[in-house]
Amino acid sequence: MKSYLGTVALLASLAALWLIALAFGRVLIELGIERRRKGRLATTRDICALSPSDFEEYVAVLFEKAGYRVRRTGGSGDHGVDLMVKRDGTTSVVQCKRYGDAIGPRTVRELIGAMTNAGVQDGLLITTSGFTAGAEQEVRKAPYTISLIDGEALIRWARTYGLPGEIMDRG
Repeated sequence: MKSYLGTVALLASLAALWLIALAFGRVLIELGIERRRKGRLATTRDICALSPSDFEEYVAVLFEKAGYRVRRTGGSGDHGVDLMVKRDGTTSVVQCKRYGDAIGPRTVRELIGAMTNAGVQDGLLITTSGFTAGAEQEVRKAPYTISLIDGEALIRWARTYGLPGEIMDRG
């Protein structure tokens, strides 16, 4: 009986160690994949060719390089919040739009709603295109601090960190 219990305990210990090794291996693989993905995004030339999700990640890489702590929240059901960024005690909501057409006031109002829901006073709306006069007017009326970053400003920002992004799909 004693050797039976010893064998069961040994097998249980080996199984537990095997599960821990599998979990550790999976974490290492996922970290490697994420590192390669960020590396690929950091060397992307045509940011308009990125998927919306990859564009959000590209912007997240820029914020990280700028010294922000970044939490990605994008995806369906994100309530207009693609990224939450924090630096110097200030948390901001970021909405990323990889669009060809100029962003209008409706998108700014969506950002204001997202900021209200998140309980933050600072927001950024970042796009590969530009902003309409109506969008800029909506920002001036907003009860929050909102920064608009168009495609040209985004490329200048990327280049300050040595990223080779360009907007090639302006047709």
